[in-house]
Amino acid sequence: MSNVLTKKDLRRCLNRYIFTRQSPFNYETMQSGGWVYSIHPAMEKIYDGDADLLAEKYKDHFKFYNTHPWMGNIILGACIAIESTKDPDATKQAVEMRTALMGPLAGIGDAIIWIMFMTILGAIAAYMALEGSIVGWVIAEVIQLIIWFAFYKLFFVAYDQGVTFVTTRSAQLQHITEAASVLGLSVVGALVASTVNVKFGITMSYGEVVQPVNDLLDSIIPHFGNVVTVALIYWGLGRKSMTSGKMIVIVLVAAIVLSAIGILA
Repeated sequence: MSNVLTKKDLRRCLNRYIFTRQSPFNYETMQSGGWVYSIHPAMEKIYDGDADLLAEKYKDHFKFYNTHPWMGNIILGACIAIESTKDPDATKQAVEMRTALMGPLAGIGDAIIWIMFMTILGAIAAYMALEGSIVGWVIAEVIQLIIWFAFYKLFFVAYDQGVTFVTTRSAQLQHITEAASVLGLSVVGALVASTVNVKFGITMSYGEVVQPVNDLLDSIIPHFGNVVTVALIYWGLGRKSMTSGKMIVIVLVAAIVLSAIGILA
């Protein structure tokens, strides 16, 4: 690998990626705008500032690209390493590797970052904070520091080792992904039962016997209201025109209206 790039050059690329990995997002090429902006300091030095050559190479780099924002640093480091070789096919190889890795690393990022760190450890930290323990806040801050440390470190490791960083660790990464997914689903299930609070206020009368509908439904499926509410929200978020903002408004309005007419307790 060529030693044309210094640590300072690599840090410039990584710092650019931090601020632009999602900001120029669009529905045609997704994250490619931030990607090209991020690799530019390295590409400019590798190819001696040849504007015409860079313009041709950026046509390839501007192709569709979308992955987990916290895992794209690994792909970025590996792709810059490939470009550093100045091989005639380096750009083609880098873009092909980027395309091949963006899906698998997106899944790994979802499992490790969003599920294991944010959901599981975040839930633990939140519960401790609700109980008035400062340890919950400490856990939350430590989680963020760990993520940022790994984010910075893995970029340079990926650059130093190139493609082998991903290929030699694919099996380990797959095991971590599967384990985190199973654990995350378990925690999400527990959160549905313990955090969501949907109870029906309707009662049915049979002579002198009064039967709360909520108790009847809970005997069929424990925490029935919680489960059905989460299922409906999940289904709604999968609709084409639905956004998280719209769903929040719908939930608020539905909760107010249903509570006012006595359907929800």
